[in-house]
Amino acid sequence: MTPTMWETSGGRFLCQKKTGGTHMEDYNFWKDLLDTYQSLSDAMKALWLIVPAAFVLGLVALILRTRVALREIEAAERGDLVCTICRDANDQLRVTRHGAALEREAALALLEQADGGDGASR
Repeated sequence: MTPTMWETSGGRFLCQKKTGGTHMEDYNFWKDLLDTYQSLSDAMKALWLIVPAAFVLGLVALILRTRVALREIEAAERGDLVCTICRDANDQLRVTRHGAALEREAALALLEQADGGDGASR
């Protein structure tokens, strides 16, 4: 290969022409990355080491806080099952109290009593 001289207004450049193939065949990303890293100042090298680690730690903290907050919201929305209302075959409504509601007074005031019953069952 014979070098080719290019003249521009800024000076002369000596280039070699490659025959066949592309110019990207000899390119190595990792070599270029490491060359760039070696040419940086010490402060920039320290930032290259600290920033990715800080980003990962911040992302993990954000995800964990979000999960904890979602669990707290779900726990606050749950509540207790106080009673269920079912319709039987005779088209009568049956109210059944559950759990902690059994120790307290009835939360429902019955408007009509069924045939001599109190309208609620335990």
